[in-house]
Amino acid sequence: MLIQEVLTDLPPDEVIRRAREWFTLRLTPYAGFTEDASEHHARFMTEAGDVSIGTGEAQGKTMVRASTSRLHHEVSQFLTTLAPPEEVRENLPGPGVSGAG
Repeated sequence: MLIQEVLTDLPPDEVIRRAREWFTLRLTPYAGFTEDASEHHARFMTEAGDVSIGTGEAQGKTMVRASTSRLHHEVSQFLTTLAPPEEVRENLPGPGVSGAG
């Protein structure tokens, strides 16, 4: 599972609203449905896999973290709508993802 994150000036509820619009309406042909959500997170199921978006506070801004097993490019596209592309960070997969441990 790859994790990407970005800091934004948008409030958490606006981030989740935009995520719902993006992953249920704009992400064709993989448009999905909201499987679980609150004002601080949302999880979407698509034909190509699942996407999880979560928000929290960091440095006086909203930290947005997104994880997916297969839709890395689509998640990156969404995160760049929240902040400049150079601000989107990608974390290395955690242990066990590659099957090596």
